[in-house]
Amino acid sequence: MTSSIVQTDFESWKVFLQKPSSLRELFTRSYEFKLGNQSFSLIPFTNLDSHSEITAELLSEWRKDNIHAYPTRSEITTEGTKLWFRDAVLDNPHRVLFWLMDSALTRLGHIGVVFQPEQDVIEIDNVLRGVDLYPGLMTEALRALENIIDLEFSVTSIKLRVLESNNHAVKFYLNNGYVVTNKEQLKWVHNSKGSVLMPGNPVEDSFLSMEKQLQPNTVEIPNPILTAGPSISPREISYVTDAVSHGWNHNHSDYLSKFEREFADFVGVKNAMATSSCTGALHLALLSLGIGPGDEVLVPEITWVASASAIHYVGATPVFVDVDPVTWTIDPIQIEKQITSKTKAIIPVHLYGFAASMKKIMEIAKERNIFVVEDAAPAIGTLLESKSAGTFGEFGCYSFQGAKLLVTGEGGMLVSNNDDLFAKARKIQDHGRKPGTFWIEEVGYKYKMNNITAALGLAQLQRANNQIERKRRINAWYREGLGDLVHINFQEEAENSRSICWMTSFSLNPDSGISREELMGQLKQKGIDTRPVFPAISQYPIWRYKPETQPVAKLIGDTSINLPSGVGLNKKSIQYIIESIRSLF
Repeated sequence: MTSSIVQTDFESWKVFLQKPSSLRELFTRSYEFKLGNQSFSLIPFTNLDSHSEITAELLSEWRKDNIHAYPTRSEITTEGTKLWFRDAVLDNPHRVLFWLMDSALTRLGHIGVVFQPEQDVIEIDNVLRGVDLYPGLMTEALRALENIIDLEFSVTSIKLRVLESNNHAVKFYLNNGYVVTNKEQLKWVHNSKGSVLMPGNPVEDSFLSMEKQLQPNTVEIPNPILTAGPSISPREISYVTDAVSHGWNHNHSDYLSKFEREFADFVGVKNAMATSSCTGALHLALLSLGIGPGDEVLVPEITWVASASAIHYVGATPVFVDVDPVTWTIDPIQIEKQITSKTKAIIPVHLYGFAASMKKIMEIAKERNIFVVEDAAPAIGTLLESKSAGTFGEFGCYSFQGAKLLVTGEGGMLVSNNDDLFAKARKIQDHGRKPGTFWIEEVGYKYKMNNITAALGLAQLQRANNQIERKRRINAWYREGLGDLVHINFQEEAENSRSICWMTSFSLNPDSGISREELMGQLKQKGIDTRPVFPAISQYPIWRYKPETQPVAKLIGDTSINLPSGVGLNKKSIQYIIESIRSLF
């Protein structure tokens, strides 16, 4: 992940953690971990602590007891500790500090992290054991914090600095997998306020720079390894708890409105409307465009059935178009072959988060006066020439179903830059009633999202950049480990696009010596879950006519699989999958 994204995400994370308005909110913003059968929590230092005299006195005593570990030596007072707490912790946008507490809420110590933007690194910071009640606790707290950093920022390594004279701390970090990478020689400089270690001679101490690679070989491989799975953090828990507790009456749509606004900003459109599903969003889009019986809508042969079901709902005819053999998305050349006088719209699908060729599709649509409704269900964050997938056509539709990049269990989003079309869709979604009244002016539907679901979606959206980077990292690991196999062909990105790689998928060559079903079965025996790529959907017996199945789509649909691609998968798990696949060839 780039430095600017890490810094932005870090500062957002700090604001979320540090500003609860109540104890309930505070505890929903904590991270729980285990030591044996006992539960402990990392609870953030917050503005609530700043009003506590007891907190200042406790921190002051701990600092006095551990003054040997600090690079500054001066008189430690309660008032000075209050200033340190305000200036170095609360008001520092790059530092987060956690209390270490047991289930009785006994404060046992603290541990934190700091982001160093000038070096583009995250460091472990202010590790201090205040009460020695539980052997091994600081080790587990450190591991918990490392997991949090990986969860929230997906960095590949973490660093720290420690005084060489602090023998106990140096040994502690070495035992926990940190290695010394640099040594900075220091001398004591004395002034009227105390002493401080500075670079120079004579050498009286040293700063040891230490580093640890995250996701080491000791990380456990889950069994089974699933194809998908979300990342849920305290942010989601906190927002949903608040929505359940306070999101009623005058506050009934606070999270919903904010979710829609922030989603519109994220993808770069004027209007966004949360829906109960992406299918509902597609239906609303076609209704708003006036598409109905006698009309034809072009849709790719490889997609989830909902892309074509929505066409069926409005009484129009889905026309199945073959896909590009490289990107697996709708082929613009085949689009032109399928257009007739009845063609009213095209539904390109950004399959598995890989962008369709929107520039060419929009040129065709404009020339032929055809509407475009993008099915971007799995492509939140996919870019094509720096523009978000789902923002090229009259409408874009997204999904938050439980296996997607961002999840709300079920849910979707309809976006548009056309104010008139968007207003029409909003009215149809609200049972066709006149805004602000109970008067029904036309037949409508109810595809609304509720405020509690939107709270979950908002939290997921605010963590989207990290989720995207994790998906792309997983895809890169697969390509690095399997790219030399002549028996497989990965789904590829379109020119000038940046996929979110929601699913990493490949097709098997006919001469691979193993069928897809055999490969999937063998992997399942090894605890690896996979799933087949969508079949060519024209084959389903549900359409009002017997369409012709397209050859490229048929081949891809018969020979391709989705690999495990959940955002929580670590490198060791992916390496196990890679080794298992290689062994079967």
